[in-house]
Amino acid sequence: MFETINFPALVPNPGTVMDMHALRGTEPQAVSLLALNQEGELWRLELHAGIAVKLLNYKETLLGSSQVVTGGTTLVPLQQLAQTMGYALSWNQSTKSAKLVRPDREVTVTAGVTTTTVNDKVVTLAKAPRVIKGKTYVPLVSAVSAMGGKTVYDKSSDSLNIVDELRYSVASAQGRLYWVSQKNGDVFYSASSAGKPVLIGELPFADLPYTHALKIKNVGKGSDLLLLTDNHYAMFNDFSNGYQALIQGGRILKQMDYHYSGTSYVRAPLLKTTQIYMTDGGNIQYINSDGSLGKLFDLETITGTEGNFSVEYAAEDIILVRMMTNTRLYAIHTTSGLSTNLSEVLISTEDRKEWDRADGTDSFYLTKMLVLKKREGNVMTFTYATLPDGKVKSVTYNVTSQ
Repeated sequence: MFETINFPALVPNPGTVMDMHALRGTEPQAVSLLALNQEGELWRLELHAGIAVKLLNYKETLLGSSQVVTGGTTLVPLQQLAQTMGYALSWNQSTKSAKLVRPDREVTVTAGVTTTTVNDKVVTLAKAPRVIKGKTYVPLVSAVSAMGGKTVYDKSSDSLNIVDELRYSVASAQGRLYWVSQKNGDVFYSASSAGKPVLIGELPFADLPYTHALKIKNVGKGSDLLLLTDNHYAMFNDFSNGYQALIQGGRILKQMDYHYSGTSYVRAPLLKTTQIYMTDGGNIQYINSDGSLGKLFDLETITGTEGNFSVEYAAEDIILVRMMTNTRLYAIHTTSGLSTNLSEVLISTEDRKEWDRADGTDSFYLTKMLVLKKREGNVMTFTYATLPDGKVKSVTYNVTSQ
């Protein structure tokens, strides 16, 4: 796919082109055009192809959609490349330079200068970084090399793969920076962009097969909740995996992880709440507004049912959890620690004759099961469908009456 050229933007400018003929380019993936302008001058314009797809460890990125090709070299936005490879970036406007930091190295690049420093050693880029429309662009292949990766071109798919073995992800909250290696689970922390990453612990995995998204939530008074999550579909099933860590002042207070899999179906949207929590499928750990650990709810003990639970709603006074092996929905009352089987309480006796036999792995039933639709004060409104005709019924549950 060739880059679109707007001739009036060319420098020097051929002016109004009257006729053009294509020639073979001087480099691979290039084409030359002989252009005759209004003044009778003959110009040779060479266009270079950009690589259609950019991958990171064989997963597609957005780098290909934002590239600029000049003189046979592909340039990409530095900020986007830095985020892709797990670098925290800080910009010095006075020197037109960027500082990139992650646990294994520190890189400094300057607009208009081909030399860069990598862990205080000088490295030369293929072309000098350029500022285009307020964004700094760097030569892709040599910048990736300087940042600790390597590039592999696949001619058959016209794709360039960036191989980054440590697979760092980076995220921040209120100036505090966190890195996670998706290769070995190492967690690094820095109190500010000026500090160096410090190893503070590790998450319980080795070489994740799927790239997980990293998010940091500020939960109060210098405490952050680290969330590394993945949701994907395969072989008619939905998979959901998550690693959580409550971190305060660079110290991990608690970790939990969950791993769910089940039949794929169109899920009802979940109601949003402000309650922060962690879960491992068998327990729910509440986090207080000051960032400290709150109540711990043992779901098997509370419900008297063994198995994995998914959280569908969590508030200060109530939690809704669903058994992963069937369609039962439970309410956990946080003050008393008692549970209510909402599927028994809210679905009518007549309708439950079919629902009690429902297969929790069949998408026919999963799309009709009891779900929360809204909450107004202490009144929660649910819907479910009768079996097998699918007639939708609405029922309510009062939180304070329990």
